[in-house]
Amino acid sequence: MTSKLWKVFAAGTLMLLAQLAQAAVSGQIQARLTLIAGCEVTNGTGPDSPVSDFGSLDFGQQGPTWNNPIKASLSDDARGKLNVACNPAVTGFTVTIDGGTHGDGNTRRLSNGTQTIPYQLFLDASGNRSYSIGQQHNFAVTSGAQVPIPVFGSVVANTRAVPAGVYTDTLTVTLDW
Repeated sequence: MTSKLWKVFAAGTLMLLAQLAQAAVSGQIQARLTLIAGCEVTNGTGPDSPVSDFGSLDFGQQGPTWNNPIKASLSDDARGKLNVACNPAVTGFTVTIDGGTHGDGNTRRLSNGTQTIPYQLFLDASGNRSYSIGQQHNFAVTSGAQVPIPVFGSVVANTRAVPAGVYTDTLTVTLDW
């Protein structure tokens, strides 16, 4: 009889465990996203795509002399204008442009490797507001809209013949918020 009792007891325990094995368990998953105060720079290369190549100032082709300043702007660039969009935590930012690869601390210069040609940068097409080398310019951010960053260039008039060649410079633009 003991073996029958033992079998009944074992069968009852197995049935009890089988019922426990079918129990449901529930819990939670925590989801989280942290947005930092920040801005994003775009230049028209795609729908709001961030960039590190802010565009180019193409002064075009010119003969060996010119009587009037030669002008260019980032809006002339095929990629479009430079824009900054910030989240509401950012109320303003600054833009600083260095003297370029060939600048001397006071003047920005285009170079063909041996010769240089001075040029200037401005915040406006009329040339009234200059981007002085290393000077910060403040921009206000309102309602999360894109803020255009105007950059206009002007190569000073030159009545002396300049050697043929491609004259270039590379500028570093720093945005700080």
